[in-house]
Amino acid sequence: MATSLFDLTDRTLTALVAGLEKRHAGEDGVAETLARLNAQDYTQRGKPKAPAKRDPACRHLAAGIAATWHVDKNLSAAIGDLAPLLHWQRVPEQVPRPPQGFMDDYAYTQIIGPSGVYPGDDFMFGLFIIGPRQIYPEHSHASPELYWLFTGPTAWRLPVDGPWTQKRAGELQWIKPQQVHAIRTLDVPLLATWTWTEDIDGDFCILGADRSTPLNQPAG
Repeated sequence: MATSLFDLTDRTLTALVAGLEKRHAGEDGVAETLARLNAQDYTQRGKPKAPAKRDPACRHLAAGIAATWHVDKNLSAAIGDLAPLLHWQRVPEQVPRPPQGFMDDYAYTQIIGPSGVYPGDDFMFGLFIIGPRQIYPEHSHASPELYWLFTGPTAWRLPVDGPWTQKRAGELQWIKPQQVHAIRTLDVPLLATWTWTEDIDGDFCILGADRSTPLNQPAG
């Protein structure tokens, strides 16, 4: 039985690849994500931070993982074992004028990336959680991004002046480079995987902030 952090991470990545290939082959961003996942060097182990004190947003994890069971049982079981061992974090500079209560209701992890279990090669992958009835404000980044949504429905706005559209649990959301997007949760929290496939050191900008001053921080 897998018990180490690296064993549990490998189990999660195996379930992720199998799930994407089985359920979402041919959808936007899937081929790019799978190619970049397969190109990573998993012989290089990172130096991930130890789990910090429980982030307030992690109170939503149990419900999110339970919901994931209805999307992909293998991935739900793997995430359930791995998530408590990960360093959940939030970067206030990413959301300089957050909606009320937002900073206690969102968090993310890096599983692959500069602070992840595996360091990655211009690639990041992790988990992302937002509590119910919250808005992650409009933002953009240089990297393409793929979300796999395990809970729902959630509302998404792409582009910034477009309508909110709903996504159901189990669906994907592909974000193109520099595409402004926003996320709104409804009555349930959002638990998702997020993947930046390249250009991870490029600009990260919050709409309404000084867009000439990129934040250059990883995010979901």
